[in-house]
Amino acid sequence: MVTNPKNISVLRDRKTTLLAFTPAILTAGASVYVPMEPGFILPVFGFLIMAVFFGLVFLWWQSETERQTGGMQLAAFERKEPVPAAPLVLRTPVRGDSPVTLLRELAMSAGAHASAPGPKQSEQVRAAPFPEPSLLPSMRRPSTEEISRVRLVNQAFADDRIELHLQPVVSLPQHKIRFYEALARLRLADGTLMGPAEFLPIIEASGRASDFDRRVLIRTMAVARHLVARGSEAIVGVNLAAHSVAEPGFLWSLARLFDASPDLLGKIVLEMSQLSWRCLDGDHRAALAALRERGVPFSLDRATDLRFDPVRLADLGVRFMKLPAGLMIEAAERADGRYAGPEPDVRDFAPALRRQGILLIADRVEEDRMVPMLCDLGVPLAQGFAFAAPRPVKPEIAAEQTFPQSLDPEDAPTLLRRTG
Repeated sequence: MVTNPKNISVLRDRKTTLLAFTPAILTAGASVYVPMEPGFILPVFGFLIMAVFFGLVFLWWQSETERQTGGMQLAAFERKEPVPAAPLVLRTPVRGDSPVTLLRELAMSAGAHASAPGPKQSEQVRAAPFPEPSLLPSMRRPSTEEISRVRLVNQAFADDRIELHLQPVVSLPQHKIRFYEALARLRLADGTLMGPAEFLPIIEASGRASDFDRRVLIRTMAVARHLVARGSEAIVGVNLAAHSVAEPGFLWSLARLFDASPDLLGKIVLEMSQLSWRCLDGDHRAALAALRERGVPFSLDRATDLRFDPVRLADLGVRFMKLPAGLMIEAAERADGRYAGPEPDVRDFAPALRRQGILLIADRVEEDRMVPMLCDLGVPLAQGFAFAAPRPVKPEIAAEQTFPQSLDPEDAPTLLRRTG
């Protein structure tokens, strides 16, 4: 038996039928066993018909009441309205390594508390949904080894133990060195040499990526000056982290560095990731224009796809474009010569870029078998372990020099007026 919102009982099945037709059954039974005068037959028969009719009406009313009650319960379920919950039973703490398990237990406990209505709560108050634990930020505690590594990296950066390695970029098919890329390494106190993929996230998390890139650029300028003194025409490229490029005033501070070394204009190539080139705002464009007017060339690096506009990149001052050799070879092996669809045929990359004054560089050439394929695509320059591995620069060559302080962001408009 159930009840409707007015606490009226709603009978089901046989009990409902028996209650509805009891008057009719009693009337029919009485007419059989009790002698009646001829004048009472018609009234009794009429009462029997009315009893059957009202029994049917009673059955209909009971079914409608039950249907409405079930509909209200379904609507409340769909609206996720709070319903009385059983008393909260504290579980025995489960010890696990995953924070998701702990968060899920907390979510279930919080949901049980929220579902129990208080004495002053309205029936219309809804419990706020608890977020899915797997979508919450990780609460994993760093291990002792990770904490130790972070401390070593920060200490090495504070002690300025930055080393430069040079990897050549060669021409195809002659394999003649055209310029070098400066690759930064960090020497820890225990003698471990770390690559950017290991230490750069730690430095970026501490908010010192721009300071790191300035130090690397100053060392690269020293290397470029050494090459000029030896009569070499090779230029040197240096990577700029996306965090540094996005920092307000960083690109303006590089203009200040080049103002202090006019003899190195054109000898240093600033390499920025494809993501950085796609996220330039007005201030970034103004700073790049100031650098471009000084004669600083740019390069697109760390590309993740083959979609680009040569004309737009040339207008921004890009003179070199590094594309992963694997992406180009994969696109060339397709029937239509395309990588994802809208970009041009990979066989037209080098000519299209050359028409805009941009030289294509095949990056990450790790195997010798890739070289003939790149030559067939007309790639003029290439870089990778198939030609040479990065080699360390002597400390006395990359010795740090004294430069003016970095330019503050508020000084950027003044510099723009002076250069324009």
